[in-house]
Amino acid sequence: MKPFRIVTDSSAHLTRDEIKRFQIEVVPMRIRLGRRVYTEGVDITTESYLRRLSTIKTLPTSQPPPLQDFIDVYYRLGKETDQILSIHLSSKLSPVCELARTAAAALRAHAQITVIDSETISRGLGMIVRCAAEAAAGGASLTETARLVRGLIGATFFSFFVDDLSYLERDGRIRPSQALLGSLFAIKPLLEIREGHLVVMEKVRTQLDMVEKLFTFISEFAYLKEVALLQNNNTPVATALLERLETAYPDLPIFTDTYGPTLATFIGPSALGVIVREDVRLFV
Repeated sequence: MKPFRIVTDSSAHLTRDEIKRFQIEVVPMRIRLGRRVYTEGVDITTESYLRRLSTIKTLPTSQPPPLQDFIDVYYRLGKETDQILSIHLSSKLSPVCELARTAAAALRAHAQITVIDSETISRGLGMIVRCAAEAAAGGASLTETARLVRGLIGATFFSFFVDDLSYLERDGRIRPSQALLGSLFAIKPLLEIREGHLVVMEKVRTQLDMVEKLFTFISEFAYLKEVALLQNNNTPVATALLERLETAYPDLPIFTDTYGPTLATFIGPSALGVIVREDVRLFV
């Protein structure tokens, strides 16, 4: 049998090179846009999602992969290994982990499948999965890698400003009156992930404030290992933040990209944020 394999879902913001290099198995999420349901990364890309978003009247939603998708993936991988580590987006945002655990229980005689709730989403999940894959490639056992992943969960942080408040209103994170006033006065709420939940922390009005708040958020971490800067429709502000980060942290790896469809179903089509990972080895 080959060494254990790693599975995640398509909400993880992994690059094609990372997926190919580490042979990470990605189970696609579903995105409902109007009356149609698309398979993320298969029949809808980030670009096409954002393009179609402007043509529909109802807000998009994310849906977990069907249970059968997990069963099929685990069964197929079980033919080449008897150990699988499956790491997924926060169970507070989607029932993906529950479905993965159900599939794992159904195949417990076929393979040892460990399912872990990352308590995050997007590149935060991607960072954790990539670090797990790097550990596995370096010879770490499933038990050792699972222990590393649980440490990474507590060392990965998410902070985003959003422009479209209708998504937060729909999900009950702000009241309709707050959404109305926020839209009228161009107030941008700051979201963070706390124990797997998306939580509104504070609000700003200007783009300069956005840059300052996000830079301050990053600078509060003493043991920075890497940062992801994700945005859409906020390129000038993202550029200003990136330039400031590159000046302050010239040796810090900074991943930049447009965020993907699954995250966009929670924060909308216009947002700017960062995901920070600290060096977990310093806390062992």
